[in-house]
This record gives sequence, C-alpha cells and structure tokens, in this order.
Amino acid sequence: MDTGPRKKKRRRRRRKGRGDGATTNGQHANQTESSQPEGPNLEDLTAIDPQPRLTLEYPNCPPACRLIDLFCPIGRGQRGLIVSPPKAGKTTLLKNIAHAVLHNHEDVIMAVLLVDERPEEVTDFRRTLERESDEGEMKRCKVVGSSNDHDVDQHVKISIDTINECKQRAAQGEHVVVLLDSLTRVGRAFNRSRKHASSGRTMSGGIDSKALEVPKQLFGAARNTDEAGSLTIIASCLVDTGSQGDQLIFEEFKGTGNMELILDRKIAEKRVFPAINLAASGTRKDDLLLSEQEQTTVTALRRRLLSMKPENQIEQLLTALKRFPTNEELVAITAPKTVEADR
Repeated sequence: MDTGPRKKKRRRRRRKGRGDGATTNGQHANQTESSQPEGPNLEDLTAIDPQPRLTLEYPNCPPACRLIDLFCPIGRGQRGLIVSPPKAGKTTLLKNIAHAVLHNHEDVIMAVLLVDERPEEVTDFRRTLERESDEGEMKRCKVVGSSNDHDVDQHVKISIDTINECKQRAAQGEHVVVLLDSLTRVGRAFNRSRKHASSGRTMSGGIDSKALEVPKQLFGAARNTDEAGSLTIIASCLVDTGSQGDQLIFEEFKGTGNMELILDRKIAEKRVFPAINLAASGTRKDDLLLSEQEQTTVTALRRRLLSMKPENQIEQLLTALKRFPTNEELVAITAPKTVEADR
C-alpha cells in the first residue's frame, strides 16, 4: 500500500467569460451587445464617386499643394497612388498633403501608416503631424509606424488593424484620410508572411500568388459612401528600384486606384521639386472636383505641356505659380486666353 505523500489536486479557476459579467471598455460585456449594436460594414454601404474636393491650397503653401489641386485633385473617398522612383521626394509630398488636409479640413480625421520605414522618419512624422493636430484632448492625426527593425508580423498587423479601424469610423459617418507609405513595403511584408503567402505558387519576382490578396483589399477599402462617411487612401508605390518583385507589386495595384500622381526621376535629378510628371498624372472623373473654369484652364495647359519635356513642364508652372499667389488668380487670368486660343 502506498503511504507516500499525496499530491494535492489543482483546481482550475474558471475564467469569467462574457456571460459572467466581464467588462469591456468599462461596460459589462453582456450589456454591450444589446446597448451598442454593431454598425454597418463599409463594404455594405453604397459606394459613390469621390467628392467634394479636399482642397490642399492655403496661404503660403508648398507649390505641390496647388499643382495637385489643379492637375490631380483629391476628393473624399479617393483611392490614390503616388508612383515614385527612389529619392524623388515622395515622403516630402506626403507630408505636404498631410499638413494641407489638417490645415483646411477640420472635420477630417487622419491616419499616417508607415510600414517598414526608417525609424527616424517615423519619429519625424509623429513630432510634426501629431503635434500640429493636437486640439486640446483630441488629436485629429495618428501616426502608426512599424519601422524596419520590427518583424514581418508587426508590419502585417498594423496594416490590417489601422485600415480596419479607419473603415469602422468611416462607416459610422466620419471622414477619414489615410496616408500610406508604402504599398510596396506592405506587399513585401505580406509576401514574407507564412500566413498570407501560403499558396506554394510563386510568380515572377518571387511574389507568392496569394500574397497581395489582402493588401489589395486594404487599398480597395477607400470609398465615398452615400449613407455614411468616406475613407480616402493616398498610398505611395515604388518603381525603378531594380527589383522585379517591386515592379510586379506596382503592376498589381496599377489601375485599382482612381487617381495617379507620377513622380519623375529626371526631374528630381535636376533638383526641381515637386518632381511631378503633370502630363502623366491625373484623376478619374476630375470634372466632379473642378469648376468649369478650372477644367478649361487645366485642359489647355495639358495640351501645351505635352509638347515639352517633363522637367520643362514643372519649371514653367512653378514660374506661373510665383506670378499668381493663388490658383483662383491663375485660372482667372489663364482661362480667357485659353478659350481664345481654342477658337
């Protein structure tokens, strides 16, 4: 007969679940479902064309803001791509857009999503934008960053969580703008994820055939809705990096947006900024965002620019912007001349 010491049986404490009165955000969870019904999903709402325009021009603003307003206007619900080779000024351009939106549109909430970014860039965005948007206890801008010293799972997690949160706020009637830098790095992260790159079939450039499914869904979430708010996503996408995988990522996203802003390496090499190829850039259905006079002016200017090299295009327009302090004055002076020229 065993007379040794008996082991005491461990009693597991039953963890309190939702039915036992667990709390969520200070409320009983079993009351949350009944008192706070879930709102609609953004995907279930009626998607309409991006409008009205998110005007970027303000007194003494960078020239890029005025050029975008005319040649590549951004509406509420826009799904825009900034296509950029390395060192062409995309980060500065994103900052210009962020400052302008926060300055001009007090009803807009902004999220800046930086994926696989340099740590110092994340810090710079946080110090400038979050401080600028601080209004008492409420901040209108949140910078979410996963720097390049974080692992792939962190990049994937913040991408999904940030867009989902913004979708929820848009479905609740708010107007949200997301600036994403960059779609290329998001695509790389999902391609290195075991969970999201699991098809076993590899396309050119080493991209798994399933890796870009979720990133395309995230970018495709941008829309204006008839019943609620809007979600605007302006995302950068890298080209001419020497990587076949990066080129494939760009090709997958090309055409999924309704606005493209093209940055040109040759313009940037001449140290002319913003290095925008205006003739190649544009917004679908920009007639919904521009006045009739603006449309006339921009159409005539585009015709003239087609005969010039990209670097000469931007130099000519920068000179015109210096002569006329506002776009309104530029259009008022230019429109009558363009009408006569067309006749």
